Amino acid sequence: MAWFDVFKKPTPTEETSGLRDPEQILAYLECLFRLGSELLMHLPGDSLAPHPVVLDQISEGKGTFTIRMRKQPAREPGKGMPTEFWFNLDGLRFLARAECVGRPSPLKNEFHLPECISHAERRGGSRARFNLREKAQVLALESLFEGTGLSGKLLNLGRGGCAFRVEKAIDIRTDKKLTPSTSLVRPGKELGLVRLKEILNIPLMDLTGVVSHCENRSEGLVIGLAFTGLKGSDAQAIDRLLLARVPKVVPGFTWKRRRTEEDPPEEGSAAVGVAPDAAAPPEPPPLAEAPLPIPEPPPIVLSEAETQRLLRRCSRQILLVVEDDLEREFLAAWLHAEGFRGIQEARGWLPALHKARKESLDLLLMNQQVGQNTALEILDSMRSNSLADQARVVVLKKQEDVRLTLAAKAGRLVLVPAQPLDLKEVLLPCLEALLGLAD
Repeated sequence: MAWFDVFKKPTPTEETSGLRDPEQILAYLECLFRLGSELLMHLPGDSLAPHPVVLDQISEGKGTFTIRMRKQPAREPGKGMPTEFWFNLDGLRFLARAECVGRPSPLKNEFHLPECISHAERRGGSRARFNLREKAQVLALESLFEGTGLSGKLLNLGRGGCAFRVEKAIDIRTDKKLTPSTSLVRPGKELGLVRLKEILNIPLMDLTGVVSHCENRSEGLVIGLAFTGLKGSDAQAIDRLLLARVPKVVPGFTWKRRRTEEDPPEEGSAAVGVAPDAAAPPEPPPLAEAPLPIPEPPPIVLSEAETQRLLRRCSRQILLVVEDDLEREFLAAWLHAEGFRGIQEARGWLPALHKARKESLDLLLMNQQVGQNTALEILDSMRSNSLADQARVVVLKKQEDVRLTLAAKAGRLVLVPAQPLDLKEVLLPCLEALLGLAD
C-alpha cells in the first residue's frame, strides 16, 4: 500500500464536519500532551512514511505548539509549509493540519495551532486500542507445518481485523528464529491461524486472516490483519469488547475540559476553558442496506469412530514445558487444531511444578533444555515431589545427550527429534500411542 493512498486528503464533507472550536482544539492538544501520545507527522504529497513525533509545548498566547522528534526525518517541514498530524484519542483516529512557523532547535518544529480537527478513520468499523500495560497477545501462523510464525503485543482490535507489534518470529519448518522485518510477510499473505489471547474478559480466540499492511514504526514492526470468516461466539466476544471500550456508535467529538492550573509563562499559559453551549444532537447517519447473509457452509459429518477419537483427545491433559513463548504457543495451537483441549503451558521448571500440582496430567511434552534446567532435572523434581507420577513424557531432542538416551532406553521417556520436527508423521502418532488413542 502506497503512503499517498493512506494519507489522502479528506473530502469537503469531512472538513466541514470537523471540530473548529479553538478552546476544544487546545483541550485536545493538551490531552495528547498529558498522555504523552505519539502523533504521525506527514507532509502532504510526500510518498515517504509518516514520522512519529510527540508534543513538546503548547502556547495559547502565541497560538502555536511545538513537536519533538526522536530522530532526524528524511524530510522536515519548512517555514510556511502545511503539515498533517494523525493521532488516536478516545478509540478514534483524527487528523489536524497546521502551518510550520519554524525550527526553534534541532529535532523540534513549531507550528500554528490547527484551525480544525477532523475524523480520519481508515476502517469501516471501530477499533478497541490497547495500551502498554495490557498483556493482550497475538500469535499468527501461515500454517501449522511451514511458513513464518509471528507473535507480539496486540495494539488494536475490531470486527474487521487487528494490528500487533511483532516481538518474535520463527521459521515453522526449521524452528529457526528470524529477525522481524517487512520481508517476512507481504500484504495479501493468508494466515492459517490467528490466535488472540490474554485479553481481559475475553476468551482465547483462534481465527484466520490475511495480512493487510506491514510497516516499520518507532516501536518496531507493526502488522495489520484482516479477519476472514469471523462469526459466532468470536464475533460476539469482539462486539462486547467494542461496546465496553468504544461506546459511541456514531463518531463524534467528545467535549474535553481544559487544564485548570496556570502554565509557566515560558511554556505558554492555558486558561481554564468554558464548556461550550449544548450543541444540537447530530443527525443520525443514513441507514445502509443490510448486506446479504453469507451462506453457512454445510456441516461436517464425522463417523462414530472419528467422533469418539476426538472426544478422547479432548479429555487428555497435556503440559507443555517450553521456554520460548512463540515456540510454546505454536505447539499449543497445533495441539488445539488436532483436537486436544486440555493443554497447559509452562515456560520453566517452577511454573511446571505449579501446573503439575493443580492438574492431573496425562502427558508432559518438554524441550531438551528449558532455561537453566534440563528435561531430566525437571522430571526428577516432579517425581521426587510425587507429581505427575502416571504421566508419560515426551522430550524434543535437539542434540545428543548420553543421560537422556539412557533414560529413554530405561523407559522413563520418549525422545522425538526436534530438528526438524515432523508434527504430522512423527509427533502426533507418538502422542496418540502414549495416550492410548491409537487405532
